Amino acid sequence: MKKLMLILGMMTCLAGLTACGESNVVKESRFSAEMIQNATDSYVAAIDELTAEGRSVDDLKTMLSQYNMTIEDYYGMDEEVLRAAVDNYSIALKDLGAYAGIENVTYEESDEELLIEAIIKGTNKAPDGNVRTANVKINISPKDGKVTSVLTNVNFTFGEMMENAGMNTLLGMGTVFVVLIILMFIISLFKIVNNLQNSAADKKTAKAEKTDSVDKAVAQIEANEQTQDDTELIAVIAAAIAASEGAASADGYVVRSIRRRY
Repeated sequence: MKKLMLILGMMTCLAGLTACGESNVVKESRFSAEMIQNATDSYVAAIDELTAEGRSVDDLKTMLSQYNMTIEDYYGMDEEVLRAAVDNYSIALKDLGAYAGIENVTYEESDEELLIEAIIKGTNKAPDGNVRTANVKINISPKDGKVTSVLTNVNFTFGEMMENAGMNTLLGMGTVFVVLIILMFIISLFKIVNNLQNSAADKKTAKAEKTDSVDKAVAQIEANEQTQDDTELIAVIAAAIAASEGAASADGYVVRSIRRRY
C-alpha cells in the first residue's frame, strides 16, 4: 500500500504540472529529472509487486473497492492498460529473472505525450556474461497525467537475436513445407476418388448392358417358342380339316391365319 500511495502522489504531481503547462506563456520543461526518476521507479516497482506476488488485476480491483478506490485512482491508468502492462512485464521476467532495480531513465516531452524510457536490471545473465536488462517505455498524456501504455522489452544479445531469427525462419519454412505436403496428399486423394467413381460408373454400365442382353435373349426365345407353337397348331388344324373331308393328306389345305380367343 505504501507504493500505491506513492504512485497516487506522483500521479497528482504529474497531473498538476500538466494542467499548469497548458499556458502558452511558459514553454520550459514542466518535469524535473528527479520527479521523472521517482515516478518511473514507482510505476515499475508497483507492476513488479503485482507480478511477483501473483496477484491479478481483478484481485487488486477487489482490494481497492474496499477503500472506495479504483485502479485508475491509484495507478493513474485504465484497467485494460494495467492488464496489458502486467502481462507484458510477466513475459519479460521469464528472461530477466527478477527485478533488480533501474539502471537509467530518460524522457522526452512534447505537447502530445510524455515518453519515459528506463533500463531495468534483472538477476539472470545473458550469454555474454552481462546482467540481463530490459527497456521499459511509459507513455503519459500531458493533458490529464494518465498513463496510456507501459511496455517492457528484454534486451537480447546479437547472437540471441540471430538465433531467434534463424529459428523463426526454420519454423516458417517448415510450416510451409508441411502445408505443401498436406496439399499434395489431398490432391492425390482426388485422383483416387476419381478412379473409384469411374470404376463404379463402368460397373454400372456393364451391368446395364448385361441386363439388356439377357432381356433380348429372353425375347428371342419367347418369339421362337411362339413361332414353333403356331407351326404345330397349323399342322394339327390342317390334318383335322383333311380328316373331316375324307382326304388322305393335308397337303391341299392351307391355313392362312389363326385367331385366338381367350
